[in-house]
Amino acid sequence: MRTLLPLLCLISIASAAEKQPVDELAKLDARALHNRGTQRLAEGDLAGAEEALRASLGRDIDPLRPPALHNLGHVRFGKGKSALGERSAGDVTELSIARSYLEAADADISDMKDQIELLDKAKAEGREPDYVPATAALGGGINTFRTIKKLIPKEEAMVAKRNGVITLWTRSVGDFRGAHELDAADGPALANAEAIEELLRALRRETRALEEAIEAQRKKLEELRAVIQELIKRIPDDKLPPNAEGEGDEDEENFLPPERRKPRAGGGEPKAPKPGEEQKMTEQEARGSLEGLKNEFGRKMPAGGAGDKNGKGGKPGDKKGKDY
Repeated sequence: MRTLLPLLCLISIASAAEKQPVDELAKLDARALHNRGTQRLAEGDLAGAEEALRASLGRDIDPLRPPALHNLGHVRFGKGKSALGERSAGDVTELSIARSYLEAADADISDMKDQIELLDKAKAEGREPDYVPATAALGGGINTFRTIKKLIPKEEAMVAKRNGVITLWTRSVGDFRGAHELDAADGPALANAEAIEELLRALRRETRALEEAIEAQRKKLEELRAVIQELIKRIPDDKLPPNAEGEGDEDEENFLPPERRKPRAGGGEPKAPKPGEEQKMTEQEARGSLEGLKNEFGRKMPAGGAGDKNGKGGKPGDKKGKDY
């Protein structure tokens, strides 16, 4: 048995060695890595190209550093362009949509405020208000509110994507400028750096504008909510638009105060117990019963009968107690 132990240990060590991943790039020298990275770039494999070119730079072979940096500049610019859908600029449509909904919100707020004024005027004059335009204005305001609320997370994702591109292109500029500093004859590297810097300035402007639009939308939601709630106060339940309580989506805001909300499906009267099944009290019923018991046991017993003017206790048969 003792002779088998060393053999088992060797087998275990060999198995562990086989499971370890083999780093192919570690076997290559700087030139082979540079060539592989350049080939991957030509094939459109940007991730593979970046990995090989960075490994080549890590070998610290001076003659290969300028071309490796030049190609890395192309890689990182290409990755940013790919993130933008193969465009070299952000999509201004995103910003246009954000701004258009801000304008729509302003229009809805104005319409709803006008209806509030008309309803208040009719009430002051003792006339029956015309709820039709008020209901339409309220429904439009609620739709705009919910659309903007759903739009903001998508816009924030766009901002995050743009910021990622800005980071990549900033590094790309650094790569191209580094290549030119090491090799002054590499004029294209300098030209690329300057061209990408111009694209960066435009992308940063658009991204800041989109961030400002998102912040404006958040503030506009608060303004919309306040006006919606004010208009709802003036419209009876049977005149409210269907979207006032949402359309079944749990994320949709219910603008009605709690006392005016309709019970949700399955949230009505408790079901009758089945035969032989114990009926349980609801939490509200339990609290009510508990308060009743507190009041009952906290009450003082009378010292004497109500009809005894001398303060003496009445006959035992005259006292009325609580039947338990």
